[in-house]
Amino acid sequence: MERQAQISASAGAVAPAATPPGQAALLLPVPANLIEFMQLYGSDDACRKVLIEARWPSGFSCPRCRHTRGYELREYPVIECARCGHQASATAGTLLHGTKLELHKLFLLLYLLVAEKDGANCKQLKRQVGVNYKTARLWKLKLSDMLHCREKDSLIGKVEIDETIVGGGDDQSVGRRLSSRQRYVLVMVEDRGNECGRLRLEAMDDAKSQTLATVVQSNVQKGATVHTDGLRGYGAIEEHEIAHEPEVIGDPKQASKKLPWVHRVASLLKRVILGTLQGSISMGWLPWLLAEFEFRFNRRRANRRPLLFARLMEFGLKTTARTRRYFLKKGKMFREMGLS
Repeated sequence: MERQAQISASAGAVAPAATPPGQAALLLPVPANLIEFMQLYGSDDACRKVLIEARWPSGFSCPRCRHTRGYELREYPVIECARCGHQASATAGTLLHGTKLELHKLFLLLYLLVAEKDGANCKQLKRQVGVNYKTARLWKLKLSDMLHCREKDSLIGKVEIDETIVGGGDDQSVGRRLSSRQRYVLVMVEDRGNECGRLRLEAMDDAKSQTLATVVQSNVQKGATVHTDGLRGYGAIEEHEIAHEPEVIGDPKQASKKLPWVHRVASLLKRVILGTLQGSISMGWLPWLLAEFEFRFNRRRANRRPLLFARLMEFGLKTTARTRRYFLKKGKMFREMGLS
């Protein structure tokens, strides 16, 4: 009781919860520009306050006993339950769980990843945030992994589909056979007439009939109509209750006119790889890169780019972070497979 009284006297009580946590809409201040971002998130205390309000929008609720009153401790960045003494952290169980990086630097790093239209590479993050290269790469991978594992709605209506090849070739690659530094990417875009809708990207080891059918089935809703080129491998799509409208394209120069949206997206993707990433890409990590590109593209019409930061943090608060060891094991596996 004496310890609790001391904590209560040295820290303010968090307001009781009116409704169960997670039921109210997430409230996160959205900066208009980088200057406003620094004003809102320029210190660890400011970032922690935002996280607390976002985790418990209707007031604190103890994760262990559900008591609605707790006290913020000055000595540690936690809230202690007034009933059971359980200490809850605003970052526990989220993308930020266990981070050793200062919160204001971490917020800035995540902001820079989505604020620019084409993203940012690890060297840019290292220079602008003041962290080492390994830290920048780790958090870029954590972000991409969160987006890669997130559940997504299937594409509907009319959908354009085509495959493209990313990565550098070598003298061993012939025809449609890929080198160890190349992979297929299936591009799927909703065709809404005068504009394109949502995008889905999937990395593939081959463009065989069964592979194409499986990928399309997992990304396109039943009853949709798929528009492709004349590749025979797409014929198996019809077995999954998806209408198929193939069109044989004799002259390669006409491909961009017959399937304009997928070719535009493929061109943008390769521009990001050559521009932002300067052509440096690991085939093993390609699915993570595609998830990040897909996230930006599907929110390209946001009135303000910083809105993506708020959406990103919303996803992060619902995601359990991967550890550094997980990514090290993944990287080792990709190197052994020749995909690094």
